Amino acid sequence: MKRIQLLILLALWALLLIPAAQGQDDGSIIAPKDPDMVNPAANITFPPAVYVVRDSVDIRGTVAVAGLRNFFVEFRPLALDMMDEAGDMSEEQWFPATLPRITEVTEDILGTWNTVTLRDGLYELRLRINSSAEEPELIRVSPIRIENNPPPFIAAEQAAMAMEESEAMEDEGMAMDDEPEMEAEPEATETPDDTPRVIALVNSNVRAGDSILYSIVGGLPEGESAMIKGLSSFGTGWYYIEMATGRSGFIHPNIVRVEGDLSDLARINPPPLPPTPIPIPTAVPVQQPQQPQQPTTGPNLNITHVQVVPHPAKCNQPYSIEVTVINNGTAPAASGHAIEVRDTRFDGQGLISSIIGGTPLAAGETRTYGGHLTTSLYVNELHHINVIVDVRNEVAETNESDNHYATAPYILGAC
Repeated sequence: MKRIQLLILLALWALLLIPAAQGQDDGSIIAPKDPDMVNPAANITFPPAVYVVRDSVDIRGTVAVAGLRNFFVEFRPLALDMMDEAGDMSEEQWFPATLPRITEVTEDILGTWNTVTLRDGLYELRLRINSSAEEPELIRVSPIRIENNPPPFIAAEQAAMAMEESEAMEDEGMAMDDEPEMEAEPEATETPDDTPRVIALVNSNVRAGDSILYSIVGGLPEGESAMIKGLSSFGTGWYYIEMATGRSGFIHPNIVRVEGDLSDLARINPPPLPPTPIPIPTAVPVQQPQQPQQPTTGPNLNITHVQVVPHPAKCNQPYSIEVTVINNGTAPAASGHAIEVRDTRFDGQGLISSIIGGTPLAAGETRTYGGHLTTSLYVNELHHINVIVDVRNEVAETNESDNHYATAPYILGAC
């Protein structure tokens, strides 16, 4: 059996090398690295080049550089037509494989790459390290083969080899016994359960959306399972599951183990992020004049719809924002109001904002305003867009706490 497995590995190696040799005249694009050339402070140790992976793969290595800001692993399909005239691989079409991290890692897991929704074929990985240096440090591993669905003849050969081993063991056992026992009838095998499900590796929170900024709607205790109903359509890898209570929510892929057939999972759109609450001022000291109470009648501005084009936004390219505002109060908003659009990283850093001028609105009147915004910060990271109407408190409203609106988050593409 070992000899047959070795022949299969040699055949796979040949399939990987032949296209590369045909793609250029001066040798293969895969060159062995001298161990002395590997940076011990920045590297990927697993998976190595010319390796076959499937399902969720833990990417291991080391990131311990000075002035570290963050790092993440990205991937793309491997195709020789992506090479430019100089023979270098194009810098386009990289996709995030792991979430960004800001802490150092030494010979441990850099992140988990979920390959379930990808096509089988050749890929390459790249570790991108952003630090205080002017240019990011890039470490590439290529080629990597994804094989979630092996060819039928491979499965048949593996089954045949397992049968041969079983028969050989039975023959050996019968030769050692003076009186061979009656051969037992084979037990009926149960049909495997292909229902997609997650099993919690730790006590896990289930949230209303695919980010820790969403509220917790339930939990999945360690060792318990839940049915998978879909996958986030925003590309974050979070699973949409149904808990034993009947409620549904999103769970992070790194804290669960996945089983079953995930090939036909539905894409689920998470709800808009909850608005960021406006800080409530502390009580006025006794010696100061008391503030007037909020009126029970009057104007009340509220955002009913926000449209962002294009979405997701692209680096250094302006995107348009249309904001629809309604005065659903009982009196007109006699003065104008400012509308602020905020584009930030997932943790609130890197604020880019734009102010759109609003006009007076009669009671019940609706109006749409437009503006533009451009961002180039935190490429390949999760961004959030929040809109605030009457950000300067120019209109005395009956309700000042419903002036926020959050759109769906997005990952900013490369510049």
